Amino acid sequence: MTVPNQVICDADGNQIQITEYPNAVNVYEDGRNQICIDPEAPTVIAVQLLGTESIFVKRHVHNQASPSTSWSITHALKGKPQVTVVDTADTCVVGDVTYNSDTQITVSFSAAFAGNAYLT
Repeated sequence: MTVPNQVICDADGNQIQITEYPNAVNVYEDGRNQICIDPEAPTVIAVQLLGTESIFVKRHVHNQASPSTSWSITHALKGKPQVTVVDTADTCVVGDVTYNSDTQITVSFSAAFAGNAYLT
């Protein structure tokens, strides 16, 4: 089935309506949705969601510009995200992670260095 790039799918994923908004596609988590990529029309992108489960990966990148043995990281991810730390050469470094609050983390190291912390 060929679908123009101006579509809205209903909650059941059965009806498609042309809209006046170019390139607008509404996907509803409560219904079956299917979006397909047509090689003949690369501007058309399709996504399929089944049921109400959707997974969205959130990420926060903390840049520690000045070398330090203690990195204080403020984020908006809430909870206790996974922390991956790399130095300026992109080598993974292991540190002691302390979750101070839902939005504040401290990572401590035995030696001072600069780099990035990736929170997911």
